[in-house]
Amino acid sequence: MKHQYVHSVVVVTLVVALVSTPIGTTAILAVFSSDSLSGQVELSNQTATEAWLDETMARQLEEYHVPGAAVVVVSDGEAVLTKGYGYADLASQQPVDADETVFSIGSTGKLVTWTAVMQGVEDGRLELDRDINDYLTDSTVSVPDTYPEPVTLEHLGTHSAGFEDIFSGMVADDSNEKRPMENILADHQPARVRPPGQFVSYSNYGTALAGHVLAEQSEESFTGFVDNRIFTPLAMDDTTYAQPLPPRLESRRAIGYTYQNGEYQAHDPVVWTLPPEGGSLRTTATDMGQFMLAHLNGGSYGSERILEAETVREMHRRHFTKSEEVPELNGMAYGFIEMDRNDERIVGHWGDTPRFKSLLALYPEHDTGLFVVYNSPGGALARFELLQAFTDRYYPQSDTPVVEPPTGATERARELTGDYRSLTISESSWERVLGVMTRTYTVGVTDEGYLTTSSLGEETRRWVERRPGVYEEIGGSDMLVFQFGENGRATHMFRHSFGPATYERVPWYESLTVLQSVLGAGVVAFLSVLLLWLGGPVWRRWRASDVPSDRERSARWLLGVVSLLWLTVLVIFLFAWINFNAEAASPSIALRTGKVLRYLALAGTIGAVVATGFAWHEDYWSRPARLHYSIVTALALLFAWQLSLLGVLPL
Repeated sequence: MKHQYVHSVVVVTLVVALVSTPIGTTAILAVFSSDSLSGQVELSNQTATEAWLDETMARQLEEYHVPGAAVVVVSDGEAVLTKGYGYADLASQQPVDADETVFSIGSTGKLVTWTAVMQGVEDGRLELDRDINDYLTDSTVSVPDTYPEPVTLEHLGTHSAGFEDIFSGMVADDSNEKRPMENILADHQPARVRPPGQFVSYSNYGTALAGHVLAEQSEESFTGFVDNRIFTPLAMDDTTYAQPLPPRLESRRAIGYTYQNGEYQAHDPVVWTLPPEGGSLRTTATDMGQFMLAHLNGGSYGSERILEAETVREMHRRHFTKSEEVPELNGMAYGFIEMDRNDERIVGHWGDTPRFKSLLALYPEHDTGLFVVYNSPGGALARFELLQAFTDRYYPQSDTPVVEPPTGATERARELTGDYRSLTISESSWERVLGVMTRTYTVGVTDEGYLTTSSLGEETRRWVERRPGVYEEIGGSDMLVFQFGENGRATHMFRHSFGPATYERVPWYESLTVLQSVLGAGVVAFLSVLLLWLGGPVWRRWRASDVPSDRERSARWLLGVVSLLWLTVLVIFLFAWINFNAEAASPSIALRTGKVLRYLALAGTIGAVVATGFAWHEDYWSRPARLHYSIVTALALLFAWQLSLLGVLPL
């Protein structure tokens, strides 16, 4: 008893001594806090979770210029938190209500499609490894036999079918212009550009095609199948593919905004034409919480079951490994994207429309799910920041990150420099310009041996070598992995944080630096021709120069017209890129005109090459003038070549 008393006195004395200083107080609080004792924050503490999320979302809405958002956190079979933030409609000051506000969630809705496909597999009407053409015998849609290997539902569900990326046919100007899904899939079929099962390359068309296959093998439409087999049993009463929305939902629709010059601009909803692709799906955060609970609970929700537990596990397991040498690199589950962070197993999906950004993440080993949706483009970055912050808070990283490049890192990094372009890109239309400009990463190296990456719209990031070919982000949680060819040269790059993509190393002449240099030099050259073209007569009159011959005048006029045509083509396709969604829905007169002018400009360029030969053979003008003419003509050829690589000029 005496020993216990002495021990208590010692402990109390130490505590008093410690708390008498700021450092001591901090130490005591750290020792006795539940967070420190458990090693992580408890998700079951709803008050703490809500306080943290309130603070996080308030900061995000302000920092990323987002009017409103909704969040759902589920765990252990129930919703821990379902809450709206900010405004669904700024004009009426209508706040976001997670139970009531209807959002567009973009491709996150693809998870509904793949869940329905797996229901078809359970029913025995579909098989994942069977040629999908076997299911399309009564359809006008079929997959061409470009390669010996057939495309299967397994390929479609892992985005490894090998299709090029196209956007045309996915949107319309008006809901009255929508056509049957079968017609759209037949009329806007992408080319097969690589064998199936080789690389992951995200495909909207592939998901829509899977939905069509399901409908062909069912006695109802795709939307009817999903309504009856998923939305009704999960009580997702406020979820629909209908366009326009029914009146009871339209009054609760979140407005999509962009932030420009310090003000928010409201936009009308986009009309999507392929329901399985997910763009047209509108829902509430609460409904998506019920969808998450079903997947986390082995396919059941309350007394209803939408999938068997084994089927759910099959969907959540890895189906496609992008690098056998780096198994920790995120790949593809079935329909679900692997989104692992902090060594935690995470599967889910994210979705993008022009104004709405969403993300759904499941932590199957913890029976936990997170869903968030924003009504402004700023949500594109905010959602991944929230995912990382949520993971850091509840499932913190255990290992210490690498910070210093190892010996020889600089030399190894130099071998990796260059441009890497996503395979999710069009190969056959002007839409290729979108992929080239926005889905290309330029890899560089610092003198210290750090790798750097830069891309349009992103800040330059630094990476440190974890082991040869594997790099860890400095100050972040992402990872880069390189694949090497037989000659030991890097051929492909993978991003850990972006599972459904593969980046292929492009030759130097397709790099963004060469592209921008050639186009920039071409613009300067063409403007110089137009300046001389317009100012030439005045100059000759002032200098009392000889009147040019008809051939000389014709040659000048030819190059002037060519210069004007190329500048016009560049401007037209630049604006088409800026207004990409509108042009994809319905090509403008300007775009249709540009498609004609590009060939006239090419024909004129060939004519200018011939004229250049005559200029030197017959001594047109002065030598500097002939040299200028030759340089501009050469740049016109290079200009055409780069536009062909962009897809603006199909050759």
